[in-house]
Amino acid sequence: MSHDCGVDVRIPFKSFVGLWALLPFTVGAAIDSSLRDHSSLFRVSVSIGVWFLWGFVLGSSMIRRPWGLTATRVVAPSALPALLVANSAGDLSVTSLAVAIGHATIVCVFAFLPETGNVMVDGLSYGDERRFLLRAPAAILLGTLPLVWALVVLGVVSGPLLLASENWLLGILVTGAGWPLAGLGFRSLHQLTRRWIVFVPNGLVIHDYLATREPFLLRSQDLFSLGPAAADLDAQDVDLIDVSQLSLGPALQVTLRGGVEVVPRTRGTSEVRVVKGVLFSPTRPGAVLQEARRRRLVR
Repeated sequence: MSHDCGVDVRIPFKSFVGLWALLPFTVGAAIDSSLRDHSSLFRVSVSIGVWFLWGFVLGSSMIRRPWGLTATRVVAPSALPALLVANSAGDLSVTSLAVAIGHATIVCVFAFLPETGNVMVDGLSYGDERRFLLRAPAAILLGTLPLVWALVVLGVVSGPLLLASENWLLGILVTGAGWPLAGLGFRSLHQLTRRWIVFVPNGLVIHDYLATREPFLLRSQDLFSLGPAAADLDAQDVDLIDVSQLSLGPALQVTLRGGVEVVPRTRGTSEVRVVKGVLFSPTRPGAVLQEARRRRLVR
């Protein structure tokens, strides 16, 4: 899996795995140091929780599945607020805190790289398939996404931390309410890592349940062109369906010789549309075009 220029696109993913594997020596050590003045129950509980999350993300990166990508992108950024809380509770040294924050920041950046996402979801592929993630809709990315992420993190950890502090009644109540809410939030976030295009032997499939009721196949013999969307493109054209959902970044446009049936996701009853063009936004448009050229779908 490499570009024509010879750069292996797995390198960012492998870098993430390596950086994550080293996290106990920086972030883990800093959190452990901040717990030295707390009760044994609290120290053991936090340590078990941190080691579990670390091992879960490391294991899911080996399995390479969309649910693992969702978990990774929930857990990885939580290391930064965890360090800030640890510092306020344990007064860490400037050096250890700076190293841990730097390491956690780099890990977070690599977790959100498009290459990391593409490698993780491509773990579902078999045979001659290849998957590429679609960009998150702008309204979600800039609006509800940070709030849902915070709900998931706080919903998971708040109750157990209260229990570890021997605040039994409140801990039970918060856990009972927080975990179901966190589960709903995780499910919502997971929808973003289940949006992709799949190159298959007879064309490509667009799989985006936020935009359409079901995936649809664009057959190779029906493809007239695939390339960057024109700047003056009319997204309201009745012969075009826009599944880019106003995502940030460049979009690609498929033009068909015939038509394809699509069921857009709308409020109320959805109607089948026959369109001759599709607009979509992969996280790495260049890699998608390169794969299309390799398969001789475009010239």
